[in-house]
Amino acid sequence: MENRTVNEEMLIKLVAEGNQRAFSALVKAYRANIYTTALQLLHNRQMAEEVLQDVFLKVWLQRSSLTEIDNFPAWLNAVSRNTIYSAFKRSLKEKVLPVGELEESLDAGYNTADPLLEKEYSNLLHTAISRLPEKQQQTYRLIKLQGLKRSEAAAKLGVSTETVKYNLDEASKKVRAYCLAQLPLGALLLLLNIR
Repeated sequence: MENRTVNEEMLIKLVAEGNQRAFSALVKAYRANIYTTALQLLHNRQMAEEVLQDVFLKVWLQRSSLTEIDNFPAWLNAVSRNTIYSAFKRSLKEKVLPVGELEESLDAGYNTADPLLEKEYSNLLHTAISRLPEKQQQTYRLIKLQGLKRSEAAAKLGVSTETVKYNLDEASKKVRAYCLAQLPLGALLLLLNIR
């Protein structure tokens, strides 16, 4: 057990220094548990894969301060839990289900792991959105950031709901691709090879 702690500390130290091989090893060590938990809670492969990618994107963005974390597995568990909650809430909004008390309880249980990480993640997201074509930017912002329904966004943009759906799908793919491009290649390959 002590040997694992020493190995884990060394791995985290290397990741904090930006070592891509160490980051790939970290992804390999933890991805199965995170993916399995996300799949069990979300019951959707695509969403579980997105959670996995988001969690490790957050780890990579936070890498410089990983050595300050006393209990890395517990910290990673909290990041994973919060990411799963966010994905669950997002899926409820997309399905336009009345969430009421359930959403309030999720909000109460959601605690941002680190404000600096959230700011960095927000900056990365903002950059990804700003790179989209204008119509896709507008659609993404209206639905994902402002929480409008597709029909509301369609009315506001003066287009059909099918156009909104297409623009949102394309924008989401491009945003995710841009964010994932910020990860080291080895970790990206591990994340994409889930099955």
